[in-house]
Amino acid sequence: MHLKIYSAMRIFLFHLVIVILVTACNPKTDPAQLGSFHAVKDSFWEVVPRSTVAHRIGIDFQFTEGPAVLDDGSLIFSDIPANTIYRWTGKQYETFRQPSGNSNGLLVEPDGSILACEHDSRSVTRISESGRIDTIARSYRGLRFNSPNDLCMTSAGIIFFTDPPWGLNGLNKDPSKEIPFNGVYRVSGSRIDLVDSTLSWPNGIALSPDERSLYVANFEEAQPGEGKEMEVFWVRYSLDSNGDIIGREIFYRAEDLDKPGGPDGMKTDRAGNLFLTGPGGILVVSPGGELLGTIALPKVPANLTFGPGEQDLYVTAESMVIQIHLHD
Repeated sequence: MHLKIYSAMRIFLFHLVIVILVTACNPKTDPAQLGSFHAVKDSFWEVVPRSTVAHRIGIDFQFTEGPAVLDDGSLIFSDIPANTIYRWTGKQYETFRQPSGNSNGLLVEPDGSILACEHDSRSVTRISESGRIDTIARSYRGLRFNSPNDLCMTSAGIIFFTDPPWGLNGLNKDPSKEIPFNGVYRVSGSRIDLVDSTLSWPNGIALSPDERSLYVANFEEAQPGEGKEMEVFWVRYSLDSNGDIIGREIFYRAEDLDKPGGPDGMKTDRAGNLFLTGPGGILVVSPGGELLGTIALPKVPANLTFGPGEQDLYVTAESMVIQIHLHD
């Protein structure tokens, strides 16, 4: 996928109005600090300590996405237009895989293998430690996926992934689009099941720590007469002990749609709080759906992941990679 097409659609759909982020209540700013922290609830500082600092660890990439941490603590992430997965060792960057299939979301499995959502091959693949690449999911009922975007996995090995059309040059109108909807899927062994076909633009996806809730980010055009151009919300699916869907609800709706950013990647911490990329930066939301505060960054964040022990939060933000040090 070409950078201009990808960036233009992101700007058109996500970045409706570019504004200077204003300081909300209880801001934390520092001349040496990258970005700022804004508490809506005092409990925000229990999740994001006042001592938290953020700094960039990489710049001048094309469009970064899909961060994941390897067992040795090093960070890997996708640069989609560059068709490359990079690895950051803590001191330097190196090419981890090229070509990458224009990979987006990445996930490290317990055995060290890496799952990748590939826009180019329109599939989910597994990269073994030996370098062997196997296709995990390529099609649904004989129809090719649009462009798998992001994924998560239960401790039992069940994979959930989203399949919007971001990797297709014509998006929903691309002539190569075979599936008439943008779906959320479940992969268990060789079986692929449809979780939801009703979301307009499913994107980021994450599991709760107890694996009883599955979260999916979505946005859709608002209905005529509603006075706004789109709606941004996150869906929560209830899971049973087998990882089957037993319920669905709107978990959280974003309100500040005039701020840059959209519903993209997300992660949950050990307490079940969600770190959501959305309008205004990173939204920190409690398991009960209450906005605790936001982290505003100089670039629009696309995705994020925790480092070992949740001491750090790594954020891919357009051409930049950012490390947010949460705990000592």
